[in-house]
Amino acid sequence: MFRSPRPAGLPHLHSLLDNIQASEKEIAKLIDVSVPTLRRYRAQGQAPRSVMLALFWESTWGLRTADVTAANHAAQYFALAQSLKRENDRLVKQLLRMGQELSNSQTGAANSPIFKIR
Repeated sequence: MFRSPRPAGLPHLHSLLDNIQASEKEIAKLIDVSVPTLRRYRAQGQAPRSVMLALFWESTWGLRTADVTAANHAAQYFALAQSLKRENDRLVKQLLRMGQELSNSQTGAANSPIFKIR
């Protein structure tokens, strides 16, 4: 429920019901209520929050919200993967350079970047 919109951010019940391309019977089955109960909700212009949320996530607004959230997460994780790849490449180059300096070093001085411990 943390990703669900606040009650004031939900579209009106009539808008949600009109937005969903299904019959009253299908919508009533979706939210697990009887058709007369769904008609009563429509006549009153309001429904319990659980019904409103179920209808929201089946509407185009809910589907778009889910799509945008998934796209944002994908972009975020792609950027993280790219930054970790760049860091890994930098560390590999650093290790290779240190290995070359170690192989070039004959004396193994204590102040060299890598020294041999005997």
